[in-house]
Amino acid sequence: MKKIFFAILAFAALLYADMVVSVDSLPQNAQKFIQTYFKGTQIALVKKDIDSFDVTLNDGTEIDFIINGEWKEIDGNYKAIPTGFLPTNLISKVQASQANAQIIEVSKEINGYKFKFNNNMKVYTDINGNILGQKFDD
Repeated sequence: MKKIFFAILAFAALLYADMVVSVDSLPQNAQKFIQTYFKGTQIALVKKDIDSFDVTLNDGTEIDFIINGEWKEIDGNYKAIPTGFLPTNLISKVQASQANAQIIEVSKEINGYKFKFNNNMKVYTDINGNILGQKFDD
């Protein structure tokens, strides 16, 4: 009985573990997203789990895609990220809230977005770019 339990436990751990996969395993729209908005970088590592792909670029940027290839979160690892994939009205409102700072992370939330700036401020917006809240991320 113990052997069956441990076999099931091991199988479950493998099912939910990140596995390194080839770049070709990424959905085409994810590959195109990287080629379009992260020019001059190359994909260094792709990990896949049950519902997402985690991509690391050679400049250290990390991009999480849901399984269908839509981006979910982008982390520049303390350097500015491109924002051309976001609506311009959203970016203008968010950047106006932190005029002298650069966006280093963005993630899609249920009703909008969460931005992190290089001044350690997090800004939360709705889908239209209306600022819902801000906080210092210590």
